Amino acid sequence: MDARVLRFLAIAFGISWSIAALGMAFGVRSATAPGYTVVAGAAMFGPALAALLCAHRFDRTGWSALGVGLRPFRVKPFLATVLIGVAIVPVILAGTALLAARFPEAGFGQVVFTSEGLVDQVKVLAAELGAPPMEEEKLGPLRSFPPGLILLGALLGAVVAACTVNLPFMLGEELGWRGYLWGRIAHWPGARRIGFVGVVWGLWHAPLIAIGHNYPGHPMAGVGMMVLLCLVLALLFDHIRWRSGHVWTSALLHGIINGSAGSYALFAAQGHPLLGSIAGLAGILGLLLIGGVVVLVDGPYRRRLFARVP
Repeated sequence: MDARVLRFLAIAFGISWSIAALGMAFGVRSATAPGYTVVAGAAMFGPALAALLCAHRFDRTGWSALGVGLRPFRVKPFLATVLIGVAIVPVILAGTALLAARFPEAGFGQVVFTSEGLVDQVKVLAAELGAPPMEEEKLGPLRSFPPGLILLGALLGAVVAACTVNLPFMLGEELGWRGYLWGRIAHWPGARRIGFVGVVWGLWHAPLIAIGHNYPGHPMAGVGMMVLLCLVLALLFDHIRWRSGHVWTSALLHGIINGSAGSYALFAAQGHPLLGSIAGLAGILGLLLIGGVVVLVDGPYRRRLFARVP
């Protein structure tokens, strides 16, 4: 393996894991704790810092190695990225509903797509976050709008946030994973590249999983589940990275996913973190379905993905 890849990974993991370890030393343990937001936000910049250091200090390649150029600019990859991003939550919600109906005792919970169910779920989420009980008059608008319209609004809001306030944080990861690292291994066969990035990306989350990210109460099994999640996500990110030729679409997709994940919790309840959650088995199966459709529809990418030579 290229020594530059190993050096980048050592620096990225070293920065992010050190930040997480410092947070744990100060007692940060739960994804609902205020300190967690600070620790997780700071750790996200580890891959970007490693990429900048490797590109400018060691390789002397500058910005060209990070995929930040926009020439030639093409609208279609951006539109495809938005379409993929906004489809994720609805597809996973539909999959969760089917799994819950087929396996009612398995831990997939339930999907309640009604106004009253939405209000009840908002109350539950507020209580989990330690917020005071919400007054009934403040919950009125939730009863006034159809749940589908609220979901659509949340997804469109996630797109706007991904293009603005979330963008710097998403670049914190994407300059590393789909910027520097992708550039170093772009010549690998597609399946190998996706598998490698997916495993590395998933393991990078391990300290955050340990303090409650995505799978609270399941620090060990959560790491394995996170690796599986990142493996299926790596296919979608690899596709848009290859299609666009730069890292901005990756940051956009990452921002949409992070920004819309909360909308899943508005309609899905009582699911086990490892099964009935957007990052659990239901989410992984939904993402796998979307990835399969992408590969099926995009012939040129499919042929490159399974080619034995780059």
